[in-house]
Amino acid sequence: MTYAKGTYVFIKRGDGSVLTAGRIQRCRPDGRYKVRKAGSNQVVTVPPARLERHPQNGWGQ
Repeated sequence: MTYAKGTYVFIKRGDGSVLTAGRIQRCRPDGRYKVRKAGSNQVVTVPPARLERHPQNGWGQ
């Protein structure tokens, strides 16, 4: 599954539990995604197997 820039996603741990939520920044040439974590400016690189589409398109205020 591919994710467009700006898509809200869950970042999951290796065991499948949800680590945090984030927002897609961009897709790298190797297929992994740069994801900006919710509530911070931290950007992490995540393989697509560790991502899951978030049911909403914005953070709660």
